[in-house]
Amino acid sequence: MELRTTTPADDPALHALWAVAFPDAPGLPALHAHDPGRHRHTLVAADEDTILAVLHWQPRPIRDAAGGVAVVGCVGSVASAPRARGRGLIRRLLAMAIDDMTRYGCAWSLMFSGTPGVYTGSGWETFPSPYLRGVAGPEAAWGELRVRPARPADLPRMVRTHAAANANRPLTTVRSPADWAHRFPHWYAAPARVSVTEDGDYVVVRPDTGEVVEVACGPGRPYALPALLRRALCELGGPGTVVTLRVPIDAALTRAIGPLLTDVSTGHTAFGLARPIQSDRARVRATVTAPGAIHWLGDAF
Repeated sequence: MELRTTTPADDPALHALWAVAFPDAPGLPALHAHDPGRHRHTLVAADEDTILAVLHWQPRPIRDAAGGVAVVGCVGSVASAPRARGRGLIRRLLAMAIDDMTRYGCAWSLMFSGTPGVYTGSGWETFPSPYLRGVAGPEAAWGELRVRPARPADLPRMVRTHAAANANRPLTTVRSPADWAHRFPHWYAAPARVSVTEDGDYVVVRPDTGEVVEVACGPGRPYALPALLRRALCELGGPGTVVTLRVPIDAALTRAIGPLLTDVSTGHTAFGLARPIQSDRARVRATVTAPGAIHWLGDAF
């Protein structure tokens, strides 16, 4: 058994393994291709010429609770071949990834998984991701502010709005031009829908899951949030539709959503996991559990 980084010659085998492990994510190889350091950041357990397990990590700039930006080792695309499960290969790849991230200078590591127990034994800890859920009421109609489907020409205004809205929000990624060019359209491709105001305030919904997954309003435009949310509820099905908002739950959201939703409840998921590397555990925990902290779906890895 060999633990190693990959080369371009491994790509077909990686894609085949991911196709088996993630049949609902056919675009994963394309997203992987946009990481310029993907081969040195992709770790595999191989038996002769057969790849049995894989893990991909990449350094990402993520805002912390202290107002700074940390380099975080983000782990994803973890998979094992069916015949290799139960052999501890993922645990060994995680240890190898921690060594790599330490050498790179990562402060901590972040991942999201529906099977968190696989990773807690290697030092990752789960953290809650709050959400709000309710039923769209009869006032879920178009607002006074014009909100329309986003077009490519809206992107520069959306970039500025996102940067301003998230400038001090813990757990958000400092998006690069490459993220906007590749990652944002990858995660928010159809059936997701992006709606925008003329000023660049925007909202992203997923009608297939009934979710609002991202929203950004520029400073000094408090009127934009209610209009964006009304548009979102219309896109998700209108009055009577059950909707989930995976956005920061703060006073502004509560005020804006009050007239629009009935039977409102809050909850949280525990798919997020964090592990200190060169930062201390308390500092990492403060970031992932800070009020308003969120890792947007459009920054997934």
